Amino acid sequence: MSNATFDPVACVTREHDAALEFIDILRREQHALHHADGSLLVSLAMEKSQQAQQLVQLADARNRWLGMLGYPPNRIGMERGLQDCPDATDAWQKLLQLAETAGQLNKINGILVAQRLRYNQQKLVALHAATHSARSPGLYGSDGQPEPFSGGRRLGEV
Repeated sequence: MSNATFDPVACVTREHDAALEFIDILRREQHALHHADGSLLVSLAMEKSQQAQQLVQLADARNRWLGMLGYPPNRIGMERGLQDCPDATDAWQKLLQLAETAGQLNKINGILVAQRLRYNQQKLVALHAATHSARSPGLYGSDGQPEPFSGGRRLGEV
C-alpha cells in the first residue's frame, strides 16, 4: 500500500462509522442485560464480534499506513501522520472520543454480565440446597429415577 492509496480522511471516516455501529450494538446489549433478555444476547454477541473484527481490520490498515510513513502505530504516530491533513485530524479526534465511549459501555456491560452471573449462581445454589435438604427428601435420584420415600410416617400410621 503506498501513501497514495491510503486516504486518511476516507479511512478515518470509515473507522468512525464502524465505531458508531459498535456503540449501537453495545447499547442494545446493555438494554438486553438490563431487561434480562437472554434471547437477544447471543445474536448481539455475534454482531459485536463481527463489528469488532471490522474495527480491527480498519485499524490494521491505518497502522500499516503509519508504518510506511515511519511512524509508530499509536496516537502520537497518527497525529504525526495527519499533520498535513486537517480534515482527517477532526475525524480522528471524534474517533478517539467514540473509542472512549465504547470502552466505557463495554466495561458497564461486563459489570452487568457479572451481576447476572452472580444472581444466577445464587439462584442455582438456593435450588440445589432446597432439593438436597435433609428435611425434604428428593423425589428423584441423580439417575432421574423416582426414589422411595425414606422418612417421616407412612400413611395410616400414628
